[in-house]
This record gives sequence, structure tokens and C-alpha cells, in this order.
Amino acid sequence: MRVLPFLIAGALAPASLLAQSNATSTLVTFGDVINGSCTATLSNATSGVGAYIIPSLLDTGSNYLVGLSGDPNDLLAVGLDLASGGTYFQGNTNAQGRYSVSFNLVVAPSFLDRKVYWQGFTQTAGPSFQDFSNLRVMTLNNANRWQAACTDAPQPSANLGFVVSKRGANNRATEVFVCGGGPALLTDPATPYHCTDKAWIYDVLREQHTELPGGMNVSRAFHNAVRLNDGRIMVVGGVTFGGQQGSNFYTVVLNSCEVYDPLAQTWTLTPPMSAYRAGATANLLPDGRVFVAGGTEGDSQHRLFDVTDLLDSALRSTAIYDPVANTWSAGPDMPGRKAGAGSIVLNDGRVLIAGGITYELIIGIPVPSFSDRAFVYNPSSGAYTSANMQDGRALFGITLLNDGRVLCAGGGGGDILNIGPIRKAEIYNPANNTFTATPNLPNDAAFPVAVTLADGRAMVLGGATGSLDDPIPTALCSIYNPTANTWTAVDAMDVAHGGGAGAILEDGSVYYSGGETNNGQATNAAENYTP
Repeated sequence: MRVLPFLIAGALAPASLLAQSNATSTLVTFGDVINGSCTATLSNATSGVGAYIIPSLLDTGSNYLVGLSGDPNDLLAVGLDLASGGTYFQGNTNAQGRYSVSFNLVVAPSFLDRKVYWQGFTQTAGPSFQDFSNLRVMTLNNANRWQAACTDAPQPSANLGFVVSKRGANNRATEVFVCGGGPALLTDPATPYHCTDKAWIYDVLREQHTELPGGMNVSRAFHNAVRLNDGRIMVVGGVTFGGQQGSNFYTVVLNSCEVYDPLAQTWTLTPPMSAYRAGATANLLPDGRVFVAGGTEGDSQHRLFDVTDLLDSALRSTAIYDPVANTWSAGPDMPGRKAGAGSIVLNDGRVLIAGGITYELIIGIPVPSFSDRAFVYNPSSGAYTSANMQDGRALFGITLLNDGRVLCAGGGGGDILNIGPIRKAEIYNPANNTFTATPNLPNDAAFPVAVTLADGRAMVLGGATGSLDDPIPTALCSIYNPTANTWTAVDAMDVAHGGGAGAILEDGSVYYSGGETNNGQATNAAENYTP
């Protein structure tokens, strides 16, 4: 039996604290499938020293190392239950301060959904322990299976804003920032739409949601969230509860924006936008500015009573925010109006703005439709290039594929007298500025989230069937293989989600939380998928 060199037989004293207060290194595990392969990687540690990675079935911690070193900071967040029996990993960090080990997760099937806790640290000469890592939580799973995250989101929320706030070595999420949102139906005049001002983060490595202190200056939903280059988070526009006129409730479209500073844990209003915008697009430009395009402005008083106010008030104007100067400037108008469009920054720094709800004035009357036009904005020249989509769509899933092309999947579509979710999908190729249809998705899906998996496939998560003003959330998910040009239905989520937060995580798993669920209310359920 292997025993840690510094581990003396006998009882292990529990730690008085459950987590490291001075964690300086990072531990990530890749792979959580029972009897599958797994890699544990300790990084940002001292180079050329001994390294240990300790698994445990306990997160009660241990102060055993404190007794050896005399340093009160040498608390472990994990127990030594497995290490005392010889289950641990020992090696040396390389010149970059990294130690990685691969192995098979040989455990009984009964361990499905069991949590394994991991921590790493280094040892220099004598009983000197350094570079304690974060606590890493792994929940054992099967391939192609959703499972509940360790914690749910702090509160139910739909039509929320979210953005990846921290990324790991693979440029995938280690933290997801979520804010705002409200009840399920945004445009139901019979129900007051009270939004939340709260924000929270999902710590990927711990599978932990944490509500942030305080709140936004303005409660909002149907807004945008953008991570600035300095790590702050900008929140743009949206709607908030407006009041009641007669028997009808309404929301008010906002022109306010604010920035969250994660170091100070404070929210600060920016100068307002010149236009009121909800359902706009917002993207970080290569130079660090934020490009905001389109959105709906509501009626003449910026109110939204029902879905018709959303359909005939789309904007063509854009605005650019400079976070250094804290100022807004007008951007070039788009060639057409767009609200609920999809947008993404291409590999060359240009911004694709596709689909959306638009309208044309016919004899002075706005006639809405789903746009089948896309505009590519070049921030260097300020010019647009137009392209024709295969199908008009809004509120769809969009993701950048590994080869630089863009997948647009599902959404709301059809003619304006027959609005509903669609299962059509298409791919934009920036090399020749064309859209090409793919086979249909296995199911209709408006308001889905799309992500690109670690292996290059793309996944469409949840969404809704039903209609635009009365969506019926779905738990269905599907994966697109860009090499074979095929769609495959995969394991459905445990909970139906429409209009929630989703991301591809650093370890290659997929996260989804919040949105509307099948009881017509918002949900706080959070789930993780192992491909």
C-alpha cells in the first residue's frame, strides 16, 4: 500500500476550516466518466519541486499538514481518507510550475453522482508545504448524461444576462457571471413583470453558485452582459417593471448601463445610451470597446405591453462604449432594423449580426417580419458587409465553430401571422460571406443556447416550443457534427429550460441554469452535461 511520505499512521485530525484562504495554484480535472479516463493538472505552482494531488470523498478538510509544518495556513480542504490508503498522485512540477497526471476512474457504477474532492500542493525541503490549490469538485457521471450541479442558482430567473467571466488554459469557462432576469413571460399584459437586481457567479471548479453582495442600480431583464478586458462586467439596457395602465401591466425599456467591479464588488452606472434598447446585441471589440446594436425601444414612451410592441419597434442604430473614457459615441447605423438578433465576434475581429425581428413601413404602418439578413461590422473601417440568410429567424442559438464558421440554430420564425419556433439551422462562412443550410435540428427550439464542444461539435441546449408570446420550454438537446453535417439528439436535461444561461466549461462539460421551465415560471435549476 502506498502511503504519503509524510503521513504517519494514526487518526487524522479534522480541519477547523473547510477551505484554503491562501490558495495560489490552480487544480483542474478533465473527465468525470465512471471507468473513463481522467487527467488532473496542477498549474501556477513553484517550478521544479515535489507536487501532490490528493483525491477524497470528504470535504471536511484536514489540519494534518499544520502539525508537521507548524504553519497554520497549511490546512487542507480535502480529507486524507483515500490518501491514507495509498490513493494519491506524486510527482514534480516542470519548469512552468505544472504537474499533470492521467489515470482511469475505476469505480463501481453505484458511485454515479458521487462527489470526489481534489486538492493539490507542493513540498519543498523539509516539512514545508506551498502552492495549495483551490478545492476541485468532481461529480462522477456517465457519458452523454445530464446531472444536477452541486448547487442551484440563488434564485429563479428567466430572460437573464450572462457572460463567461473567467477562462482557463483551454480558453473555456472557469467562472460564469449571471445577472438580472425576471418571470417567464416578458410580454404578458395580465401579469406584472418584476425583475431582479441580483447577480451571481458559478464557480466551475467547485460547482458552486454564489450570490454577489448588493445589486445592480436598476433591476432589469432582456439585457446584455459583456466582460471588459480589465475583468469588469458591463450590463447593457434591457427592461424593468413599469407599472399598470388600466388592467394591463407593462415594462419599460431602459437606456441605462452599469459596470460591476469584481475586486471592489460594486456596481457603477455609466452614462446612459442615447437610445433605449432591450434585446440588443452587445460585443467586445478587439480594441476593448463595446459595440451595441439594434434592440427594441418599445412604444413612444418606451413601454412594452405585449408582443406587438416588441415586433414593431426594432432599431437600426448602434452605439460604442469606451470603458477607458467612460463615454458613449454613436456607431454607424445598420442597413436594417434588428431586435432579438444573434451576434458573435469572428476570428478576424469583425462582428456578425444575424437575423432578428425587423419591420418595414407600408403606408406609414409598421409591418414586422423575421429578418433573413445578416450584417458584418468591421470596426476598423466602420463599414458593414451584408449577407442573405437561408431563413429569417430571431432569438436563436449562435456559436463560433473551431474552423471559424458560425452556426445559427433554431429560434423563432415563420410569417408574422404564424409565429413559432423553428428547427432549421444554417452556417455562416466568413471566407465567402455566405450562409448554407444544415439538416434540420431534431426538434423545434426558440430561445436556445448554443455552445461549441471541446471536440469541435456544437450543442444546442433547451429552448422552447409553443409560440413567441406563450413559449413551452423544452429539455431536449442536440449535437451538430460539422464534419459529417449531421444532427443527433442527445440526453435531455432533467429540467426544461428556455432562455437561461449556458456555457462550455474548462473541463469540457456543459453548464445550463435558469430560464423558464414547464410550469410557466422561472427556474433556478442548474445542470451539467458530460459529452
